[in-house]
Amino acid sequence: MRTQPHSLAPFPEAHTGPGWLAVATMLTDLAFETDLAGRFTAFGPGKGLGEQAAPMLGMEVATLLSGAAEADGICAEPLRAVIATICAESVAWHGNVRLVRPDGGSGTFRLALAPRMSGGVVIGTYGLLFDLGTPELALPGGHADQADDPGLRHDARLDPETGLWSGHAFREEISRRFDRLDVEDLPGTLLCLGFSRAARHVRTAVAMRLADELREIVRPTDLLGRISGTCIALWCDGMDHLTGGERAAKFCLQIPVILPERTAIMVGLAPRWPGSGDDPATVIEHATAALRLAEAATGPAGHGEIGGAWRVWQPD
Repeated sequence: MRTQPHSLAPFPEAHTGPGWLAVATMLTDLAFETDLAGRFTAFGPGKGLGEQAAPMLGMEVATLLSGAAEADGICAEPLRAVIATICAESVAWHGNVRLVRPDGGSGTFRLALAPRMSGGVVIGTYGLLFDLGTPELALPGGHADQADDPGLRHDARLDPETGLWSGHAFREEISRRFDRLDVEDLPGTLLCLGFSRAARHVRTAVAMRLADELREIVRPTDLLGRISGTCIALWCDGMDHLTGGERAAKFCLQIPVILPERTAIMVGLAPRWPGSGDDPATVIEHATAALRLAEAATGPAGHGEIGGAWRVWQPD
């Protein structure tokens, strides 16, 4: 799955005419609309996915998926969570899914979803499917043998689900800050926000909602990246561990109530002091070690307070 950095912003109400499905079908493998539950309510004219689409009316989009999640797609439950988030938050999303073909095989498709609105209220979704296995979308030249790696088709500097910096890009971005902070004799602090307690079927929705919330509340100079499947990292220029701890405590208390299933948030902090020589890999290692301590300090899932715990990395 892959989103652009702006794709989780509030989605404006579209003014689509009655012919949008016909036009969209000319450009895609399937254009469709759904209700709030992700069930098909309309299709573009002609065949979709190699067969007549009309019999699929009333079926869930998720029922087309090939089954278990693979490297180039997701399974049904995360997609249902994505659709629920789109309809609840009025945001757009696009990513990769693996669909069953009429011949019984499966293929990787690009799925784009946006809220379908009427009178300012979300009533379902608009959807577009693109077959990534067609020659038109294959990678050129010597890269064709790597076409099954979605990270090589798109901008791998962005996390596919949230649009935040990916792990390696995040390390590059914060490394550019270190020399300047050393010259200005300023610290910086890395906060790793973990949501490993979230059930697997809602982790995509949790990551999307958490990323959206953090974009709204962090400072313009802060950096956000997703460094693992259940961890979003926040780098703050000029912030020491005391101020970072205050922010972490607020995150643990305030963010879970707006996440799917009121998912607990744990935070690990690692300060970087000017002149320390710590590189990005070291700072991330320290923050994730503190995150593991915070997770260990939090009771079993479903017990205790909704929030979570936070810990600051300390040298042995």
